[in-house]
Amino acid sequence: MNEIQLYFGSLKLDSTNNITVSNVEVKEKKTVHTTKIPKTDGSIAELGRRESLQISVSGDIAGTDYDDLRTNIDTLRAGLQNGLQSFTTDDDRTLRAQLVSFDFSYVVMRRLATWKATFSAHYPFWLGAEATDTRTPTSGVGYVINNAGNAPTRVKVEITAPAGGLADDIQLENTTVGELFKFRGTVAAAKVLEIDNRYDTDDYQVLNDSVDAHTNFEGDFLTLDPGNNTIEFTGGADTSVKLTYKPAYY
Repeated sequence: MNEIQLYFGSLKLDSTNNITVSNVEVKEKKTVHTTKIPKTDGSIAELGRRESLQISVSGDIAGTDYDDLRTNIDTLRAGLQNGLQSFTTDDDRTLRAQLVSFDFSYVVMRRLATWKATFSAHYPFWLGAEATDTRTPTSGVGYVINNAGNAPTRVKVEITAPAGGLADDIQLENTTVGELFKFRGTVAAAKVLEIDNRYDTDDYQVLNDSVDAHTNFEGDFLTLDPGNNTIEFTGGADTSVKLTYKPAYY
């Protein structure tokens, strides 16, 4: 904890790669659309929503001679080209980002160059370490899950059917947020129903024993508010419910 660690994927942006970072800048904005009101002063504005985050990192890169400097620049540039990666500025929070632009210029032609890389994170929240909660809840009885962050976070739900299977009787609700979903299908004994609110991918997923089952799903893909959330499962006895999430931060 309490350590600065600057990574893009597996590329470490520090002296081990002949890099000195002089500045890290994070920009964020909200989309606020306004509509003019005819014949009056002012306008109507919708509630703003967070857009992507932009992170710019700049610094120097050195070499013992021109060939070494060129090799180091090539290594840096290649390491930034690997698509969507985990971007880390410290030891316990990350976000998913990709390179938008890269610029460099020689300061001392054979020994030193300055560089700047700009990244875009389309999901605009920093995420802490993965947390899981697996239990066999009592139907209709709430239990508490804590999101230690200060922003809402996405959740992946995995419901494992008991020996008798589950048939048209599955409901999971976050009563704190007022979100719930129902699954109007059959889950065979020991098989897993996965309801994923874009935790693993950028796509919503409803998988019954790894087979797409969106047609049997109705309701919300669950989130967790900051702090304590009360989760309530309704369904067959001896059903296992697993929640996977990461604390989220603005």
